[in-house]
Amino acid sequence: MQILKDEIRDRIRKAALAEFNREGYLKTSMRNIAESANVAIGNVYRYYKSKDELFEELVRPVYERYEANMAEMRQKISFGYSDDPPDVLKHFSNIEATLIDLFKTFTAEMSIFFNRSEGTKYSHAKPDLIELSFSVIECMILNVQGTGSLGEYETALARMISSSLVEGLCLILRDNEEGEIYNKLVDELLSIYSTGLNSVIQKMQT
Repeated sequence: MQILKDEIRDRIRKAALAEFNREGYLKTSMRNIAESANVAIGNVYRYYKSKDELFEELVRPVYERYEANMAEMRQKISFGYSDDPPDVLKHFSNIEATLIDLFKTFTAEMSIFFNRSEGTKYSHAKPDLIELSFSVIECMILNVQGTGSLGEYETALARMISSSLVEGLCLILRDNEEGEIYNKLVDELLSIYSTGLNSVIQKMQT
């Protein structure tokens, strides 16, 4: 009996994850989840009292890991980087080590955070990551310039780069299923921005 209950719960969870990822939180209904899972609507409510409870069970564990990694990156930024000219590739590899693994391991959940979380407490995930990326780039530029704040051009440049990077990640999440192509696209995006930003930093050093 327990095996049967676990099987039903698993079907509900898989169906819900697919529905939330496809339709978003606001447009997903418990009835649609039940139909997708081939489970009676009454059965769904026996396992989960509400759509919000089901949504929380699916995304909260992954989001907590994501937030822990974000906090680690913020701490590194608060202490600042070394006084030596920054190694852009190294700093981007730090981001990859702490965040990109989540994008690759929990693709559906991360897609929900960044593309389908309107109406939930997770809707700030995308602007938060843009702000974190901006802070990383800002810190690197300040180390090169030896100044206390960015100029108008440098601020606009850092905003453009950080926003483009995160928007690119969101586009990959939205338009691709997890797998080899998805992973290659993520790696290629990081490589492009790491190389491009490294070039920008080198120009500032000359």
